[in-house]
Amino acid sequence: MKKKIIICLLILMLIVIPTKVEAKTLGQMKKELSAAEAKLNETNTQKAINKQSIDETNSKISKIQSDINQTQKDIDAKTEESKKLEQEISLKNEEIKDLMRYYQVSSAGSGLLEYVMGAESLTDLIYRLSITEQISNYNKKMIKQMNDMIAENEKIKQELAAKKEELVKLKSDLSTQLIVLNEKQSKLSDEGLSESEAIKEMKNQIKYYESLKCKDNEDVGTCYSNYFAAKVKNSSGSVSGGYLPSGTTFFRPTASGRMSSGYGNRTLRGAANLHLAVDIATPVGTPVYSVAPGLVTKTIKSSSGGGNQIVIQHYVNGQYYTSYYCHLSVIGVSAGTVVTKDTIIGKSGNTGNSTGPHLHLGMATGRWYIDYYKYYGTSDSFQSHSFDPRNVITFPPIGSSYSNR
Repeated sequence: MKKKIIICLLILMLIVIPTKVEAKTLGQMKKELSAAEAKLNETNTQKAINKQSIDETNSKISKIQSDINQTQKDIDAKTEESKKLEQEISLKNEEIKDLMRYYQVSSAGSGLLEYVMGAESLTDLIYRLSITEQISNYNKKMIKQMNDMIAENEKIKQELAAKKEELVKLKSDLSTQLIVLNEKQSKLSDEGLSESEAIKEMKNQIKYYESLKCKDNEDVGTCYSNYFAAKVKNSSGSVSGGYLPSGTTFFRPTASGRMSSGYGNRTLRGAANLHLAVDIATPVGTPVYSVAPGLVTKTIKSSSGGGNQIVIQHYVNGQYYTSYYCHLSVIGVSAGTVVTKDTIIGKSGNTGNSTGPHLHLGMATGRWYIDYYKYYGTSDSFQSHSFDPRNVITFPPIGSSYSNR
């Protein structure tokens, strides 16, 4: 019965975990490096073009905003001019009323009436009446002109308001376009960074394989295998999968810990991201073990990203795997070190972009730096081969703790 259960579990593992990987020659890696460098140059060119579009759009928005401000000043000026004209019209109307009161002899105290009544002769009276009539007609003419000016101002204000509305819409359209351009620039920057990191890693790997005396037409896995086979055999007494010590199962990487985060999509610091690992909360300095027998492929010391990191290749139940340990406070092994499940490879920590003391454990099929050599990507990356470590290691639920391996 137990044997049947084990067989079923092994079949399930093969179904759940993708295992197909393709080896590459050093020459193929060099061609991929050239292609990646060309892609980076293209990305940088697109960034430069997009940056120019961003600058031009910002300049247009700035000019439009200046035009909007000037248009509003023009509207305010015409509004103020109309107010002054209305005040002058009011004064002219009062003068006309005074004149009308004179004709009706209804305002003896009027300055105009006193002016007319102050005539010393009939000729003077007629002259003064004529002047009064001229003033009245002049005022009426001025009122008409001012009313025409107010009407013209209203027309100009409507035109300016329409112009302002058009400018505001144009600014809004350009602002939307700017958002798209900035998003594109951010994406290009991320792509450029990813491509730059991949190129850097590819160059390091090519240099590393060249140091192992690998030839351009030689499969890097074979070259790697030939180089380390003797070393692994001397350390473990047996060699499987070409050069790796053989294993039959996986173990927890620490003797104790609390499961603080799972594999898959999650929200961290308010942003959604894909978490290609499980996180195990544990005090700084907790011993970290290899999850299975294997060969240390690479160690990374960094104050950003994953902090101090270790990458180990494994050969378990006839399949290649890679385990990935991040945020370590201490790295206790080096590339080329043969490890067992009981080897302390380092100590947990809080280095890099960490939210607190914990161990980040990622796992993938295939061999990082042989079958793939970058973290993110579609088909040739750790990401595309990654799987939930829970598929092969027994962990308690998120939020729960364990106290043994």
